[in-house]
Amino acid sequence: MQHEHNVSLPNRRRIRLDEDTYRIAGAICSITIAVKDQLPVFRSPIVAQAAVDTLSAHAERTAVPVYAYCVMPDHVHLVTEASPTCDIITFVGQYKNLAQRASWQCGVTGAFWQRSFWDHFLRDDEDLGEAIAYVLNNPVRRGLAEDWRGYRYAGSLVYEL
Repeated sequence: MQHEHNVSLPNRRRIRLDEDTYRIAGAICSITIAVKDQLPVFRSPIVAQAAVDTLSAHAERTAVPVYAYCVMPDHVHLVTEASPTCDIITFVGQYKNLAQRASWQCGVTGAFWQRSFWDHFLRDDEDLGEAIAYVLNNPVRRGLAEDWRGYRYAGSLVYEL
């Protein structure tokens, strides 16, 4: 027997945790922000450096600690937490906007970010150092550098590495 359903289902699954989770200072979050269709927008050294410079200025302005970052050709990794004045969702949304505007100044045209971002909050049994190492070693795993220190678009805005 066939049933006819006139129920409108949402196109997208809710991927966010409760909004309050993104406001908790001390809750470390690993984030991946992807470019639509995996376009290598940040392959250009000028655009990649603009993304790093934008991140640094935005983190300083919002007091959001960025324990690790890595700008890859088609995505950006962050390890961060909320500050007293800026939650993670707001920080990432503003960063995407600012980085896109900075890329336009470098000759990139059009909107390129994929909607939303992926996140993973570190659990008690997960080590911050391991999360940082994972992000920093992304270019090594992708064959872009032999050692992460040789990759200009990875580092920490908190630690001297």
